Amino acid sequence: MISQLQLKNFTAFTELAIDFSPGINIIIGENGTGKTQLLKAVLAMSGPEARGEQADEQLARKLCRVYQPLSGKVGELRRAGTRGDAQLSTTFASGQLITAKFNGSAEVVKVTPASVGEALPAIFIPTKEVLSLVCGLTAEQPDLPTIERIFDDGYLDLARKLVREGVNDLDAKVQLDPKFASIVPRLANLIGGQYLLENGRFVFEPGRYEEKSSASRTRAKHAQMYQDSTQWKFVPSGKHRLSSGMTAEGFRKIGVLQRLLSNGSLNPGTSGPLLWDEPESNLNPKLMRDLVQALLELSRNGQQIILATHDYVLLKWFDLLMDKGEGDHVVFHRLYRTEGEENVRHESQSDYSIVGRSAISNTFAELYDEDVKRALGSD
Repeated sequence: MISQLQLKNFTAFTELAIDFSPGINIIIGENGTGKTQLLKAVLAMSGPEARGEQADEQLARKLCRVYQPLSGKVGELRRAGTRGDAQLSTTFASGQLITAKFNGSAEVVKVTPASVGEALPAIFIPTKEVLSLVCGLTAEQPDLPTIERIFDDGYLDLARKLVREGVNDLDAKVQLDPKFASIVPRLANLIGGQYLLENGRFVFEPGRYEEKSSASRTRAKHAQMYQDSTQWKFVPSGKHRLSSGMTAEGFRKIGVLQRLLSNGSLNPGTSGPLLWDEPESNLNPKLMRDLVQALLELSRNGQQIILATHDYVLLKWFDLLMDKGEGDHVVFHRLYRTEGEENVRHESQSDYSIVGRSAISNTFAELYDEDVKRALGSD
């Protein structure tokens, strides 16, 4: 879990220090304010590349693979027109502090300290869906140079996690672990089925989870506290399975979350931060309420979440559905530039009113005003 990220003279940021909630963090801001760059910085600094004796070379390569500078050198990520080295500093909930520095001509970075404990790598879900690309990205004999020219490590890291082998009996996992008792069935029923890995590619099996009375009480203590009286069972609809590419892209994005939970890559309470860039992309607005409820449930089970969004509907559902009585802690982080300035600034607060100072709210207010004018017959 990450507690703070400091960036200095790095990509879009002259100087930024942002404190993260252990719950849900929502990054908002106009295009070009560095939302994705911020998520990628967390991805790089949370991974094993930032640790160990070879961290100077490995982290430099990771940053290049994540950001893909034209020169292929990490020094290009130093913000032009600023003085001093670029610096990334990450503080973790354990108290560990990792700092990376480099100058404008660097090919490696200086990582301090050189060796620390085991990493809990972040999971990054990019804007474009990955489920339908897995077959090509993880092929036995891929043309890796070509793939790396097209896709950064955000996509490749996720593809490797998606094909990871996990618990074969997902129904049993849903029964025994309260973290999955409501989340996985909710996601499956939201899209009307589940995605399964078969022969290196994902297929969609139509169906839904049904809740039934339990014939016998489970012996699992943590399940007893949560769901002794019910059982969940996935019931196929009998329709033909489909290749993932024949399903809606919005469904495939939810399918990514479903798969990560199913195979244990995402395990609330024990996995690293979940980073999601524009979860609303290609998602029908009517699905957003259930998605927000699933993310809140993940957070309640100990999963740190950092997402970036432009979407008013998604933001509003967080405002309406978060329940402090359930322990929900949602912090909004706004990135912005003042007029005439190039430096990106930020403000953070747990009050939804911060959204009212963003272009997202202003744009939707303008749209509403124009709609009212037309309804009233005004010019």
